[in-house]
Order: sequence, then C-alpha cells, then structure tokens
Amino acid sequence: MRTTHRSYSEVSGDFNRLCRFIVAQNDHVRSHSTWSLGRFVDWKYGMYEDKRSIAGFCDKNAQLWFDAFGELAAFAISENGDSGFAIVMAEGYRFLFEEILHWLLENWANRGPRFSTEITECQTREIAILERAGFRLGSTFYTQRFDLTMEPAPRLPLEQGFVIVDMFTHPDYRQQRLLRAEAFSGKSSLTEEELQGQLEFYNYIHDGPIYHPECDLCVMAEDGRLVAGCEALINARNTEADIERVCTHSSFRKRGFARAVIQECLDRLRDMGVRSAYITGYSPEAIALYGSLGAVDEQKSFVYEMAAS
Repeated sequence: MRTTHRSYSEVSGDFNRLCRFIVAQNDHVRSHSTWSLGRFVDWKYGMYEDKRSIAGFCDKNAQLWFDAFGELAAFAISENGDSGFAIVMAEGYRFLFEEILHWLLENWANRGPRFSTEITECQTREIAILERAGFRLGSTFYTQRFDLTMEPAPRLPLEQGFVIVDMFTHPDYRQQRLLRAEAFSGKSSLTEEELQGQLEFYNYIHDGPIYHPECDLCVMAEDGRLVAGCEALINARNTEADIERVCTHSSFRKRGFARAVIQECLDRLRDMGVRSAYITGYSPEAIALYGSLGAVDEQKSFVYEMAAS
C-alpha cells in the first residue's frame, strides 16, 4: 500500500488529530502499544525542563503516516526528545511497523546512546522485527487494570492528623511540587527561584484538555505538608483513566499513604462513571501494591534496546 508521512504540525491541528485517532482506536492502542490518551496529552502539556529547552519540541518529535486514502494510519513519537521512541498503529495497519522502524533508524537513531522502544506482550510480530533489526530485551514492566464496576477493595483509615485533599478545593501546587521534587528526584529542598521555575514548567499540564483537579489528589499532614499523591488523566469517551504520578515523600513511606490516595482516586473515578483505570508499575513493590488494591488483570510490556553503533 502506498503511504505518505510528514512531521507533526501544531498549525495543522495535529494535536487534535492524534487525540481523535487514539480515542477511536482505543482498545487496539491499549493492547498494541504502551500509549494512551493520557500519555499523549502529557507529551504535549507535560512540558518539563528538558522538553521546554527544545524549540518546537512537538513538531520535531512526532511523525505521522497516512494511507493511500489520506487517513491517519500510524505515528511515531519520542516522549522526551531523546533516543526513546514508540510506534502506534491503527488496527489493520501493523504491517507499517517495519517501514516506520527503518525510517526511525535512519532519522532518529543518533539521538542518544540507547535507541529504545516499549512493546507489549501482544506484539509478537513487532518483537520479531525489532530483534532482526538488532534490538534486544532490556527490561519488563506491567500495566494493571481496575474494573470500577466492581466493589472496591476495603479501605483502611488514614493515620490521625492526615487528610486527603484535591487540587480543586485545595490548590496548593507549591507544596505538591515540593512533594514531587523530593519523591521523584530526591531534592529535599528547593530555592524560591528553583520552585518558581518548576511551577512554570510543570503547571502547564493544568491547561491540558483532560486535566481534572478533582482527581489530582494528595495526602496532607497537620502542618500542611503534602506527603503522598497521585493524579488521574481521564479518557471520558472511553470511560477510562490512567493514574499517574503516584509518589510518596521518602520520610513518609511504608505507612499506607500511597494506598489511601490511590483508593480515593479510584472511588472518585467510579463516582464520575469511569469504568476502567490503569496504573503502570516498574518495581516489584509498586506492582504488588496495585494488585492488592483490586487490579483485575495486567499487561506485560518490554523495553527493547539497541546499542549505538
């Protein structure tokens, strides 16, 4: 089949085009990639420091493939503008994977020391193509699904003095940024200048079309510190959500705070009519936690890497 491809273009409306594509192809995208609507919206609106330093980041980090009828059939994307990439195809167009991979090898392989991609366990054909091209298995991770039409798992009470707040009624993004900086990067303190800079970068996500402050949750201590949190990105048309940015301050771990805030998030999603929620875990501890919260099934995914020549 004859195909054409071109770079992503903000002015051509490609953000909405790709969002509609993912929504329409939701089940196939879920099973044959590690991407989702939430992850794609985060790609554009989660403009972290390294991404904001690249002028025209989005235009440079996605390539769209169209079939002979001019319909979007697939796209390639780099989440962070580095050597990591993903290939997302419409159902029926998996035959494009090898063509797209060869294009990426010619055009993006020099971006870093480890050219890598994520592949789900359903993608046996794609794995064979990657291995022929010199890619090898690097690591394994799991995405677990919660069926929100079922009864929730039992909830344990929070420790005395701690409450769960959301960013709609308690929009303390300064404390939330301090929590995430410590939990994800080990930064125990930030100068005012660093904090303002991070707020400018990270709070851009709140302008995104699927951000819901009611589902951006934190556990708050008596002194006002936020000690754990998570956030749900909702694909309303497919009645599902991805729970992201699960974190706990290092001084408050192993006290059930992550469990409590995830359960609150699941309950709120259930009340909103969301039917499924997904969380991805990379460590045995995270995978065990999510399973104990009532996840009904899981999808295994792999990172495949090719060393730079």
